[in-house]
Amino acid sequence: MPLIRINCPENSFTAEQKAKLAPLLIDALMRQEVDPVTEAGKEGTLCIFNEIATDNCFPGGQGPDLHTARPFWVVELFADAGFFNQKRRDAAQLGVGKAFVTVLGDDGSRLDWGGQHVAPAYLKNLYCLMIEIPEGNWGAAGHTVSAMDIAAIAGTDKNAGRFKELQENTAKLKAARVS
Repeated sequence: MPLIRINCPENSFTAEQKAKLAPLLIDALMRQEVDPVTEAGKEGTLCIFNEIATDNCFPGGQGPDLHTARPFWVVELFADAGFFNQKRRDAAQLGVGKAFVTVLGDDGSRLDWGGQHVAPAYLKNLYCLMIEIPEGNWGAAGHTVSAMDIAAIAGTDKNAGRFKELQENTAKLKAARVS
């Protein structure tokens, strides 16, 4: 039951590109959250394109017209914290990058940026934030929903290994919580 929000300057994507990108982003996150990806999990995922007026976009602190030459995207992936470890976070990040390349194409450009190899180079302007919601803070249908509730709705409980991982992560998170 995650939420995906793509923040970008208005008209950064065509309607067709949005329609192609949304399911790819849902799949990139869902593969790491619920595993296996189920129809119920997909249906419970909300993907929102938040287009920002270009006069409110200042990439690198530069004027608002720079976004046309150097587009940028901020993708926020909201999900219950119990579903993730670092390996899964890294895989979700890679999945988001692959989704953008699938939709926007590979122009053959490459660059080294702070010790990281970036290809295509436009991915340098893709920021992806994993926002992990602490256990007891996720809600749906007017109720608090636990990671175990989400697992039952999305079908994670059908994969014994993945469900055990979720139970262990959630127990650790609950134990570390002060309230």
